[in-house]
Amino acid sequence: MAASADPSQRDGSALDAGFVRAVLALPTKPDTTVRFFERGDYYTVHGEDAALAAKELFRTREVIRILGTGAQKLESVSLSKMNFESFLRDLLLVRQYRVEVYKNKAGSKSTKENEWRLAYKGSPGNLAQFEDILFGNHDMSSSVGVVGIKLFQADGQKVVGVGFVDSLERKLEVCEFPDNDQFSNLEALLVQIGPKECVLPVGETAGDMGKLRQVVQRGGIMITDRKKSEFSTKDTVQDFNRLLRTKKKQQISSAALPEMDKHVAISSLSAVIKYLELLNDESNFGQFELGTFDLSQYMTLDHAAVKALNLFQNSSENALGTQSLVGLLNKCKTPQGQRLVNQWIKQPLMDKNRIEERNEHGMEFICSCLYCIRYVTQARGRGVVMPFPSHYVRLKYRRRLLESLQAV
Repeated sequence: MAASADPSQRDGSALDAGFVRAVLALPTKPDTTVRFFERGDYYTVHGEDAALAAKELFRTREVIRILGTGAQKLESVSLSKMNFESFLRDLLLVRQYRVEVYKNKAGSKSTKENEWRLAYKGSPGNLAQFEDILFGNHDMSSSVGVVGIKLFQADGQKVVGVGFVDSLERKLEVCEFPDNDQFSNLEALLVQIGPKECVLPVGETAGDMGKLRQVVQRGGIMITDRKKSEFSTKDTVQDFNRLLRTKKKQQISSAALPEMDKHVAISSLSAVIKYLELLNDESNFGQFELGTFDLSQYMTLDHAAVKALNLFQNSSENALGTQSLVGLLNKCKTPQGQRLVNQWIKQPLMDKNRIEERNEHGMEFICSCLYCIRYVTQARGRGVVMPFPSHYVRLKYRRRLLESLQAV
């Protein structure tokens, strides 16, 4: 259904030529970035962004107005707060676009001042500044992560250093490994961790880095270029001391951690931390855990195998959940359970003992459900009234879950 146009659309005279000049003076942006301008109780988009909003949100070009006169003209579309949130959700979570929100330096309700500053920005892997809008009414069922990759040559061999940040699970992970000309190990790693965005050094697009970029793009992962100076181990010990979680009354320097020996991977992780601006928010301090991702403990899958096997709902033009493996197996009711099912499918275990351990955990859950169902059945047969009705409701839910597990 097309969104309704903002009933409070303003007269074009309120947006004078000064605003048009201010918008046109902003730096050039890629087509996959959409700029919003906060105008008090509504938002506006302009130029190509206005055309995109008219086509995808309103389904009509009648909402487009022309601002300015002469050579300085600009298409404009006004968005109510509800339409802004709907469009923002579609851009970040579905289309995998970047978003920028600008505010007036003189105040959001000012129409005289035309100096605009970048107030918020987001991307598929960096949703921190829009969490309240995107997930205010529901939790994330999939992980949101950003990976940084740096390529290093050592003794004639390619060494790939990877740093991964999952802001939802509060995890920092590093992995460093040799790779071949096709970057097979890197492709397998990207499948296993499932990042939404990849940070790479700017300007490196030829030779091996060109092939590396192709591997990343094959997985549908957005690439963000950052300065080469950000891929550095400088001040990483100090940064990790702030971000890492430690036990109470325990002072441990991150310099002693075994992960610090992986210099290429640590430099990639440092670039991701800078990109996400984790150190700018004190609420991140003492919240993360640092670990090493073991590439060899899982079965190797590449992007072609994932699509051929139809593992996930977004693979091989799959629209219906039942047409993918995760859609058939995922009967979880909580976001945490859904993320775990996705993780198990992306990371097939290789170790026999760990496979058996995982099966034992599943059987223990099933047996617990059977015990609860038997207890309720016997209690009802004796005419015993359950002391907590809410507990009985939960047991009914577990029974339905058990039936779904048996069906699978």
